Amino acid sequence: MKTSINRIIIFGMLVLLLAACAPEKLINPSQGAITIENPNSPPPGDGKLVRGEVEIVKTELLFLKSNPLQYGLNISFFTPTPCHQFRVSVDQPGSANRINVGVYSLMKKDQVCALMRLNTPTEAFLVLSKVPIGHYSVWVNGEKAAEFDVL
Repeated sequence: MKTSINRIIIFGMLVLLLAACAPEKLINPSQGAITIENPNSPPPGDGKLVRGEVEIVKTELLFLKSNPLQYGLNISFFTPTPCHQFRVSVDQPGSANRINVGVYSLMKKDQVCALMRLNTPTEAFLVLSKVPIGHYSVWVNGEKAAEFDVL
């Protein structure tokens, strides 16, 4: 009887020891959404406007000094005319941790705009936070813009 109790105690201690040494469970991105600060996200009513393209000049991923760690995505682009309103849509990462960003312009249907394109690009800045552990790629209008790892 005493031997059985000793074996149970030893087995219980081994289980506790192995549990304490096990690696921390990694967070799956599907378990929680990334927080995205996007001041240019599409508002309601955009469906009545005509979509136009933009010319991407430069994209830059920044690591912001904050706690918790945040990532900034700066996008420089030209709209066809100053009459076009620009929008930035961002998708949550999928199973491959790909973050798709769409930059486009909108204008009222049949609106006449005689203004020329601006000489300096417009900039959009997004902040990504609460990013789970993993390797991520950022794609802007179908082009790979950046990759980063969250440890």
